[in-house]
Amino acid sequence: MSAETTQTPRARAVRVAPEHRRPEILDAAFLVFQRHGYFRASMDAIAAEAGVSKPVVYGCFDTKDELFVALLEREERRVLGEIAAALPRTPVADPRAALADGLTGFLRAVADKPEAYRLVLLGDRGVPEGVAARIRHGRQMQVDAITALVEAWTTIRGLRADPDATRLLAYALVGATEGAARAVLTEPDRFDPDRTAHLLAGLMTRGEHALESTDTTDREHDHS
Repeated sequence: MSAETTQTPRARAVRVAPEHRRPEILDAAFLVFQRHGYFRASMDAIAAEAGVSKPVVYGCFDTKDELFVALLEREERRVLGEIAAALPRTPVADPRAALADGLTGFLRAVADKPEAYRLVLLGDRGVPEGVAARIRHGRQMQVDAITALVEAWTTIRGLRADPDATRLLAYALVGATEGAARAVLTEPDRFDPDRTAHLLAGLMTRGEHALESTDTTDREHDHS
């Protein structure tokens, strides 16, 4: 028997299904986007980081935009989950204390894992419209949830809330919470999580009576 016929056949590479590859591709993309930003990141660099060929990356995501949106959705779920956890799930009599406690937990999470929060909160400006639309959608869901919570707060406090003022406060809370996270990320020596949380809670709850509806005559005067 010849040497050729006795050689052991070379093992075939194990093919991994795209749904199992995607998490590791996203992990690699996270690092590449962190280093280079959205526009300078390349599929070649992501493939190299993941230790796979570029066709493997394209087998999981058709374009860089699609990959980035998937990564953004994953990290946004974490970030928005922390923001949601920063507010009490049920109405409370002392919203300032509850808000301060929740914000402290959220801002500590930002300080403990800054890279994940920078991706969402300090990302590139001028990203493609599909990416920007996904960011807006996430913010809108958060505003909806906080609007319901503010309405419950005002009911407990006995305030006859103006619906427009309530909705505006929800937008302000979302923006202020993300703004506080940016402060912790960009000026950590000045804004530590605990003090920043209590400062923000005080600022956001002192004007609760501005939520009250005005009299009908006042509304008529405003529109005259």
